Amino acid sequence: MGKYDSLKFLKRTKARVEHQCRKCGQLIKVGDFYYVEELKDRFLHSLHRKKFCGDCYQKYGEKLKL
Repeated sequence: MGKYDSLKFLKRTKARVEHQCRKCGQLIKVGDFYYVEELKDRFLHSLHRKKFCGDCYQKYGEKLKL
């Protein structure tokens, strides 16, 4: 449990470069939609945001951010 876990949410984003899903390891191709962790506070930033494919988001939903 981190200090800012209550501020995290998953944001839908379109890939401009290839990424790898943090949960299943599937390749997220350019142009695909994926979900990335964001913080609700506009002044806080994260260096290593977790990225999840659309399939994992459909299976697990908001549980992924834990």
